[in-house]
Amino acid sequence: MMNSKVDIRRELLLKRRALSREAWLEKSGTIRQWLMTMPELLGAGKVHCYVSMERDREVGTLEVLEWLCSERKAVFMPYIERDRMLAVRYLPSQRFEAAKIGPPLPVPLELTDERCFDAVIVPLVGFDRQGGRIGFGKGWYDRFFEELSTRGISPVRVGLAFDCQEVLAVPFDPWDQRLDYVVTETGIIKCLNSRS
Repeated sequence: MMNSKVDIRRELLLKRRALSREAWLEKSGTIRQWLMTMPELLGAGKVHCYVSMERDREVGTLEVLEWLCSERKAVFMPYIERDRMLAVRYLPSQRFEAAKIGPPLPVPLELTDERCFDAVIVPLVGFDRQGGRIGFGKGWYDRFFEELSTRGISPVRVGLAFDCQEVLAVPFDPWDQRLDYVVTETGIIKCLNSRS
């Protein structure tokens, strides 16, 4: 029986990586359509969104980033430096270069001190309906949300996942930061957490 985050992460990554490219593209497109209906995003001025890694079959976000720009929003993406997640400005038709590990790197790299995000779109490996999230285990988003919280900044937290990534309950640690919504190919889930 799976009970640790390590076990759950391993199992769910295998499931996600087993998706064909066609299925990945189709499901990612459906998730994007759901995202485009969310008042929390439509009304947001500043959005932070991850850049998807196709090789890991993360829900595709390049079209999401372009859509956010077309909506005249200020768009940002994560950049990891010394185990800290910083914000980088995303520009329309952004170019990228491959990274040795992690997501592609933007070219040019335009770091910013911006922190007042209205919404943050988060990658995940697994989730539950209480807003529990399993990532890659580095804690970047947990520390990122904690840092924003200490500054009084509380953006809506939207996770993107495929239905096959849902579990009954994610093991919860004191430092874990919960999601407000998870969007899958079958719809928008409002998480049952204390922030909702």
